[in-house]
Amino acid sequence: MKRVGFIWRLPFFFITLRNAAALLILPVWVLASGNSYGATLFFDDFNGTSLDESVWRLPTGVGTYFGRTQIKPPTYAGQDLRPIVAGGSVTLSLDTYNASALTPGDSFWGHEIQTLQTFLPGTQGVSVETRMRFLDTPPGGLVGGFFTWGFDGAIRDEIIVELLTNDLDGDRFLTNLYNNADFSGPGDSAFATIPGYDMTNWNTYEIRWLPDRIQWFLNGMQVREVIATVAGHPSEVRLNIWAPNAFFSDAYNAALQPVSSAAENQQYELEIDFVRVSEVPIPPAIWLFGSGLLGLIGISRHKRGA
Repeated sequence: MKRVGFIWRLPFFFITLRNAAALLILPVWVLASGNSYGATLFFDDFNGTSLDESVWRLPTGVGTYFGRTQIKPPTYAGQDLRPIVAGGSVTLSLDTYNASALTPGDSFWGHEIQTLQTFLPGTQGVSVETRMRFLDTPPGGLVGGFFTWGFDGAIRDEIIVELLTNDLDGDRFLTNLYNNADFSGPGDSAFATIPGYDMTNWNTYEIRWLPDRIQWFLNGMQVREVIATVAGHPSEVRLNIWAPNAFFSDAYNAALQPVSSAAENQQYELEIDFVRVSEVPIPPAIWLFGSGLLGLIGISRHKRGA
């Protein structure tokens, strides 16, 4: 049997061409195997019959009103308002009638779910991923959000994917970043434009939160990158559906208005297939190592041809 591995000759070491080629195949094999993620830190495929409140929070109280939307509590006036879990997905809904409104017709009634667990990129980075879609043909003026949220009472970190139904006939969705920011600015936002994209179809959205950069992916394809260190606040993962006010001009639709009676209510839905947080798929060091080996192979071939 031939010996496989490194041949050490301190203070230098040598790698045979055959072994180098085999090592170069490793990153490709890991990707092709379909098991490219590192350790799973959080996973929910909503395979039960109700939202697992041992891992998810349904927010109440301060911070549950934004734009023109009040987030629904778990129950109100004896009515169970929790998101529906069925068929392997969870459905978040927004109602044009808010039964809890102090003034009927002044606000919408939306949903938000938040992980109890928080995350940081560490030394390697984390992948935060979901698969979701708007159901049917929603009107303009809605936002389906998927984002990380870290907050210390004054300063926040957010890494955001938002589906704006104003762009229902377009080929884009919104990405945004708030890095150690207060609430006075718009963040670092940019639209990701992908020909053929349709937010009413199933799509997988991924945020890669790395130690020195943030990357956004759609169905495995990178659509944006920002070089920045975002590591100040342990962050939850949140998903929601809401209707903004005119301050969020890209998403606002004056024709979409709340109603003052249950009889007039219209409901719109965002369906979520799974949420996963894991270590970054392929550590960058592997690719760096592979690049170095390519250089060694090039040197070896050059010497043989000399």
